[in-house]
Amino acid sequence: MAKAKNRDKRKKAQTKKINQAKASKPEMYEGFMRIPLNNSFTPDEVRIRTEYEGDWLNRKLRATIMNEPRMFVVTAHVFMIDGKRYCATIEYQSYGGRETIPDAANMAVDAARNGSGLMDMSKTYIIVRAQKDMTKFPKEIDVEALQAEQQKKLPVMGLAQPFDYNYLFEEFVKESKA
Repeated sequence: MAKAKNRDKRKKAQTKKINQAKASKPEMYEGFMRIPLNNSFTPDEVRIRTEYEGDWLNRKLRATIMNEPRMFVVTAHVFMIDGKRYCATIEYQSYGGRETIPDAANMAVDAARNGSGLMDMSKTYIIVRAQKDMTKFPKEIDVEALQAEQQKKLPVMGLAQPFDYNYLFEEFVKESKA
């Protein structure tokens, strides 16, 4: 049977490892925005036929996602006339607003198509996902450091050391001699 002390050490190490793994993954908004790339659509028709899932359904949250600078992940699903389907994902490495999405979409479509054949634009679409703004959140949470900080004894009335009576006596003697 394992000792309780060793078990606690293993558990702390395991929780620290889990927290580090969570911190390394970028936190994404739930859901996506699916935009058709049919070239026969007008901009209003594209806006009407765009599909939203998850967090993107809420208009206010969607406005927040699109108006603030953040990292976007754009995936192009390209359908060819001969029936083949290609897919490519572009992860934008810098923060950008809604104006970065068309550039990323063009790069994703070019990468997916890879110069082969004619595309069936009526079936082709892109999927946009957004990363949550990680500047507002701590990168890594060290539970042990937080617990140690909470358990650290604070000085009473701002005094870090106990009062030294010898020092006081020496000061009193100096004043009386003067």
